[in-house]
Amino acid sequence: MEKIEITCTNNGKTKMADVLSRNDKRIKVAVEGTQITIEMGREDVNKPYIGHTAGLEFIWQPKN
Repeated sequence: MEKIEITCTNNGKTKMADVLSRNDKRIKVAVEGTQITIEMGREDVNKPYIGHTAGLEFIWQPKN
């Protein structure tokens, strides 16, 4: 399973997450060590994926 590092924009902390599904506009991840899943999306393939959960915002920018 692919792993990515997501960043919380509220506090700058990073977490590892397992990718459950992914395409050019949407990605669904499960945060390691929790039962939390986050659905993230983006409008443009040059922008980062953005998702919200528990009042926090998370981003992930794929390395091209």
